[in-house]
Amino acid sequence: MNPVEPPVRSAGLRKMAVIGPAAFLNSLGIGSVNLGLIFILREVFQAPPAVVGRFGALWSLVYFAACLAFRRLTARLVPRNSMTFMTASSAVIILLLCVFPSLPAAFLAYSAFGAVIAFFWPPLMGWLSRGLEGRDLSRATGLFSFSWSVGGIVSPYLAGTLSERDKFLPLWFAVAMFTANAVFLQMSRRFLRDSDERPVSKRAGVSPARDESSPFRFSAWLSVAVLYAAVGIQANIFPLFARSELGLSESATGLLITVRMAATTAGFLFFSRFSFWRFRRGFLPVPTALAGGAALILILAAKSLPVLAAGLGVFGFAAAWAYNNSMFYGASGASDRDRRMTVHEALLTAGQVFGSLLGGILYQASSMRLVFLFTALMAGAGVWAQSRMARRRFGQAPAHRPPLGMERDGFSESTMEDPEIREKEERK
Repeated sequence: MNPVEPPVRSAGLRKMAVIGPAAFLNSLGIGSVNLGLIFILREVFQAPPAVVGRFGALWSLVYFAACLAFRRLTARLVPRNSMTFMTASSAVIILLLCVFPSLPAAFLAYSAFGAVIAFFWPPLMGWLSRGLEGRDLSRATGLFSFSWSVGGIVSPYLAGTLSERDKFLPLWFAVAMFTANAVFLQMSRRFLRDSDERPVSKRAGVSPARDESSPFRFSAWLSVAVLYAAVGIQANIFPLFARSELGLSESATGLLITVRMAATTAGFLFFSRFSFWRFRRGFLPVPTALAGGAALILILAAKSLPVLAAGLGVFGFAAAWAYNNSMFYGASGASDRDRRMTVHEALLTAGQVFGSLLGGILYQASSMRLVFLFTALMAGAGVWAQSRMARRRFGQAPAHRPPLGMERDGFSESTMEDPEIREKEERK
């Protein structure tokens, strides 16, 4: 029996007991703000679709810049304290918007809201993946993603239902969730240890961990950027289409978005449970191809509610796959997990900026069908680029040694063709 395993497992349980609820509460708050503000912009402030698209893009762009600008600062902070700062600041920012509502105030508050989120997600994900590899890393990212996406399932429908009663009720609900999260994070110090949060300090004369990053991360990063451009369209532009052209109520619009988030949750659970997809290059373009196929279906039947629900469900599952790939391949074997998680967040956010901005412009100039066509073309270009990348990086190159801690059943067949690796495995 390995005497080190029980303490490590216990530390992981204590860590997830904080990360899981914190991700859920934050997802509830963010989801309520995002959808609630779209209804406020369009129906209270009468903002056109292009302005709504710029609104969503500005939030994502500020978040992107804040991830880069505050990376060193958040790396110095204890993750729990950094996350508490974000939740408490968000509660104050949204509260001020509720008290002083106007279109300029909404742009200012949403930008500040995007900036402080940089103190939550990158530190949380760096903390989540610290010290984990292989199956343990996959399970941890799956549990985190499940907690986050359950909040994402509930919040759109809840925000839509609250908006039907009062357009600012979703924002008041978000203030309550952020406040509760800040209190929970500070109370968690009762069962967290310093060693659960702080990385092991590097002693003088000890060489840093060897970096054994997977080259698959580049294809995964491309996929997450493309898929989250589609997510930016669905989060910021699709509700306008559902309300103005389909005539759906706020709660029905939220329910359609809930379908997408439910499929995303199912995807996170699926990929945390099964390992057949790991380090198999043939699976890398699949989520991008699924998104392109769903967009083509929506072009043909954009006003059919069952087709819309099915298409959004496929998008949700594909987004979960791309997100999972980006986190897993970015973190596995890396010596600097926090930096890789910042890259992951920056890329998916850049995708959201692009999708929201261009989607709003195309929808205002033409129709939602053109927006779906743009999504399909973007996904097709992504699949082509991933296929080229696979041939150049992995096709003719010598097989690479798998990252440390990866179990054999997660390797690609090409990896196991390396004679040295095969000989060692046969000796075992």
